[in-house]
Amino acid sequence: KLNAGSADLVLGCDSLVTGDDLALSVMAPERSWVLVNTHEQITGHFTRDADLQFPSRDIAARIGAVAGPERVRFVDATRLATRLLGDSIATNLFMMGYAYQLGLIPVAADAIDQAIELNGVAVEMNRAAFAWGRRAALDAAAVQAIAEGAAPERAAPETLDEIVAH
Repeated sequence: KLNAGSADLVLGCDSLVTGDDLALSVMAPERSWVLVNTHEQITGHFTRDADLQFPSRDIAARIGAVAGPERVRFVDATRLATRLLGDSIATNLFMMGYAYQLGLIPVAADAIDQAIELNGVAVEMNRAAFAWGRRAALDAAAVQAIAEGAAPERAAPETLDEIVAH
């Protein structure tokens, strides 16, 4: 349980939940970072209203109004994780890797890796999801291209500067 406005990081693996009043209540401008999975997971209300539209813009506006738009990042983690790893369950670790790479999770990567191993469930997939999330935070376009099967051809780095940049 968090007090109002006390979250340093909100990992929004479900955008509807992230845009809900309860999640918004723990966010604060200039304090909270919010990472939101943009995957549109429609609710059961759709069964009663076939014309129901997913409120993506409203969700983004609500979150941005509370946390401040400069502290919110949106990523279609479900699509990327599913394309890269074959299973949408990898989304959560993908999001965690993304947050970790942005410096928003104050835990060593080795500790996260140990937790994945201790959990003992889909260890290699979860490690890969964490790594893909980290890479997406650094180079979203490259991860997108790989996920879409159109990875750009790159020459191998040759000089020390090229190796460091790579």
